[in-house]
Amino acid sequence: MSTTTPSRTAAADDSGDGTTAPAQAPPPAPDRTGVVSIWVIIGLAVLLLVTQGWGRWILSSEEFSPVTIMGPDEYPTWREVILRVTEALSIVEMSLLIYFTFIKSWRATGRFGLDAKITTGLLLGSFTDGILNTQEYLFAWNQHSINMGSWARFVPLNDPEHASRYAEALIWGIPQYTYYCITVAMVACAVIQRRRAINPALSNAKCYMTVFAGAFVFDFILENFLIRVEHSYAYAQTPASLTLWAGTHYQFPIYESVLVASLGVAFTALRLSAIDHPKGLSFPERGLHRLPARLQGPASWLSVIGFCFVCLLFIYHVPFQILGLIGDSNTLDVLPSYMLPNDL
Repeated sequence: MSTTTPSRTAAADDSGDGTTAPAQAPPPAPDRTGVVSIWVIIGLAVLLLVTQGWGRWILSSEEFSPVTIMGPDEYPTWREVILRVTEALSIVEMSLLIYFTFIKSWRATGRFGLDAKITTGLLLGSFTDGILNTQEYLFAWNQHSINMGSWARFVPLNDPEHASRYAEALIWGIPQYTYYCITVAMVACAVIQRRRAINPALSNAKCYMTVFAGAFVFDFILENFLIRVEHSYAYAQTPASLTLWAGTHYQFPIYESVLVASLGVAFTALRLSAIDHPKGLSFPERGLHRLPARLQGPASWLSVIGFCFVCLLFIYHVPFQILGLIGDSNTLDVLPSYMLPNDL
């Protein structure tokens, strides 16, 4: 008589007490989320671009010096006092931001958090300001601002025939990249978290719409104050159909506030992505676990820096440049002489 032997599978399922052992769960699928390597490559390219551009500018005896204040128009003392107050407030804002994002964070945790990386990315990203006037004089700067000329000639793809020597504002110009971006995002995230505590079902779409509206109003009021009261800068060429007070010294392209508000939303989304992530990673940092441990720290910094630069370039500067170059409302003939480039 033949006998049958239990299969190895059946034997494996037999627990020995008359019951069947539960089947083992399949291994979890590997986590393939994130494209951190791409952001790291962009971050490295940003460091090279900024280092060579600012380095060549600083070492240039002709370009790295204050521009000549052009006459015959005089800049009233009361306007200059307000301009100096704006520069002082910008220094205060940057000092507080550096304290809270770098010094306080390091003292509390022994490391730098996402806000320190964003702040660094924005300061490096302010290099994109040199793009504004590489093709034509679209953005007029006040020569009375503390300045050392401009690095526009050292930006790739600049047009040597139209490159102008103008007074890029150092004291308030560079910090504006922080208070229009990370400062807006910090306030927005605090408000969103409070609203989420009251209404857990609150959608991100509603939050971002509110951030956009608030950032739009903030930018519109602040910029028009700077333009009208202290003559910090002016929009030299814009499309008349998209511009308020077109053809005047105080013309204001409405898309300026749209673009700046969009930046506020982008950086709010960046911070929220880290707040909502179980490991506190923002979306450009996703995928760090696939890198060797010794590279994860530098990769985190580079990825955020790369993301910040891309946002500033493609959300603000490229659209601004395109719209400015096709603009038909040119105010160079009505602007005061102290807002014109030295070599116009």
